[in-house]
Amino acid sequence: MDTAYQQLCEDGYCVIEQVLDEALLSDISLLSAEALSATSSEHRTQNRSQGSLINIADYPGYAPLIGNAKAREVFQRLSFDDPRFSSGYLISKPPSGPALFWHQDWWGWDDPISYTDEIAQVYFMYYLTDTKPENGCLRVLPGSHRHRHVLHDADAAHGESLSRVDDPNDPLYGSVKDEVPVPVQAGDLVIGDARLLHSAYANQSDVERSLITLWFHPNYRRLPAAMRARIRQIFDRRGVDTDPGGAELTTLDDWPKASRLQIADLLLPPGPDIEPHAWNRTPDWDVAALN
Repeated sequence: MDTAYQQLCEDGYCVIEQVLDEALLSDISLLSAEALSATSSEHRTQNRSQGSLINIADYPGYAPLIGNAKAREVFQRLSFDDPRFSSGYLISKPPSGPALFWHQDWWGWDDPISYTDEIAQVYFMYYLTDTKPENGCLRVLPGSHRHRHVLHDADAAHGESLSRVDDPNDPLYGSVKDEVPVPVQAGDLVIGDARLLHSAYANQSDVERSLITLWFHPNYRRLPAAMRARIRQIFDRRGVDTDPGGAELTTLDDWPKASRLQIADLLLPPGPDIEPHAWNRTPDWDVAALN
C-alpha cells in the first residue's frame, strides 16, 4: 500500500511535497493577491478566524491549479478512481490573524457511509508560503475522522460567532491534547479527509499566510445518489453555510470554455433528480457503532 494513502486512511491526512512548480505557484500567488485586494474589510471581519473565505468559482484563473498534472498523478497514486471537483476557497490569514477554530468539514453524517472507510470528500490544501506554527500552519487530530473526540460535541463549529472571534477565549481556538502541527513548504500539498478535526495556529508573523483549499470527491460514482445530488448543489453554490448567496453567483459552468476544458474530466455531471442528502455537520456515534 502506498505510504501516503495509508496515512490518509489511518490518520486522516498526508502531505505530498512540491506538487506545484515555481511557475504555477507564482501565477496562483498573483491571482490570489488580486482576489484578496478586491475583498472587503467587512468580509475580513466576518471571517476573522479563517482570514478569508473567497470562493474560487469567481476566478477562472484557478483552473490550472484544479487540473494541474502533478495533482492528477496524486489521484492515481491514491487510487482516486473517479475524482470530481465541487468547490474551493482562498483562505488567507493576515498578519496577527487569530487561530482558526477546531472543526471538521463533512456534512453527510446522516448516511451510514460516513462511518466507514469510504472517503467521500477530501481537501487539497496548497499553501502559497512556507508555514510553521508561528505563522499559522495547519494542525490536526490524527484519527479523528474515524473516532469520536470531545470536539465533535462542540456547537456551531461553523457559526458566525466563531468566524468573527466574538470570544477569543473560546477553547475551540486553543491547543488540545494530541494535536499535530503540519508545517509545509510553499507548493506542497496537504490532503485531508473532510471528517478530520483540524484547525490552524494564529499568524504571529507580519506576512499574509495564504492557501487554496480545493474539495474533491475521490470516487464520486460510488457515493449514494442523494449525496451526489447534494454535491451538485454545492457545485451550484446553493445551500452552503460557508458560501451564502443566491442564484446570481458565478459557478464553474459560467467559466470560459478554455478554462473549463482544462478540468472537463473533473467537473460534475448533472445531479440525480432526487431530494438531496440532508445537510448535517454533526456525527452520530450511535450510527458509527453499527459500522
